[in-house]
Amino acid sequence: MFDHLPATGRLVTLRDGDAELTVAPECGARVAAFRVGGRDVLRPATTEGLQSAFTYGFSAFPLLAYSGPVFGDGFGFAGNWYGLGRNVPAEPCAVHGEGWIRPWRILRERPSEICLRLDYEPSPGAFPFAWRGDIAYRLDSGRFVTELVLTNTDRRAMPAGIGFHPYFPKSPGTVLTFNAAGLWPPDAPEAVGEGYGPVVPGLDFTNGLDVDEIVLDRCYEGWDGVARLAAPGGATTVIVADGALGKLQVYDAWDYPYVCIEPVSNANDGFNRAALGVPGHAIAVLQPGEQLAGTVTIYREVQTTGRAAE
Repeated sequence: MFDHLPATGRLVTLRDGDAELTVAPECGARVAAFRVGGRDVLRPATTEGLQSAFTYGFSAFPLLAYSGPVFGDGFGFAGNWYGLGRNVPAEPCAVHGEGWIRPWRILRERPSEICLRLDYEPSPGAFPFAWRGDIAYRLDSGRFVTELVLTNTDRRAMPAGIGFHPYFPKSPGTVLTFNAAGLWPPDAPEAVGEGYGPVVPGLDFTNGLDVDEIVLDRCYEGWDGVARLAAPGGATTVIVADGALGKLQVYDAWDYPYVCIEPVSNANDGFNRAALGVPGHAIAVLQPGEQLAGTVTIYREVQTTGRAAE
């Protein structure tokens, strides 16, 4: 059932100064590590994770041609119903599109940049429209820049979304801060008809919250494109996004030493929300040849308070 899932394949390491990025192009264009000065900015893939190519065992992966889950057996679009089967063993429904579980080819490889492409053709039970994905991963003065471009190569209009799913280390006292205008309800099939509401007390990150103390899996509406994750000791990781990436998904499990801070374009279960006319779903409708694009930049800024921060 899941024989389409790729092996890890060749790893490509980019370097720029003391920054290092490792990518697995053949394994869903996933990132295996990003470190600066020998310290991990993203959670690194383990040796066991690389050997098994476990879908959730990497540092980050791209989301194309949609982000989040699609509950039920599929979705309706333009008067037609399209069935979707499970695409990874760990989930009860299709999730995060096809880009993270398909092999990408290398268009260009340089010491500090790699450009990848995937020409996706639909297959039974998978996303039913043809598309092309282009990803540029680049290191620039210690910054990890990801450029995502999704192009409709089908002969029909196509519903679409994009995103990026990185994992960040966390420890007690790690504080996440960002501004958002609203909050979508918890994911559930019965919530598909619900839109976003106000940010509720206890889940408002405007003034920062300790992520070690929170269990959370929610999509934030109207994100302003900047998030900061401050670790004890003075190092702050900054996540910046632009283009179509106007929402932020935050996943924070109590029993894992990481937090996911995911810039995305569409609400979870976006196809079904779009079919119901739920405001704010942000599923784009791309005509043949049209594109959806966004950029994510991740970097570490070190603040000093009278002495060198560790």
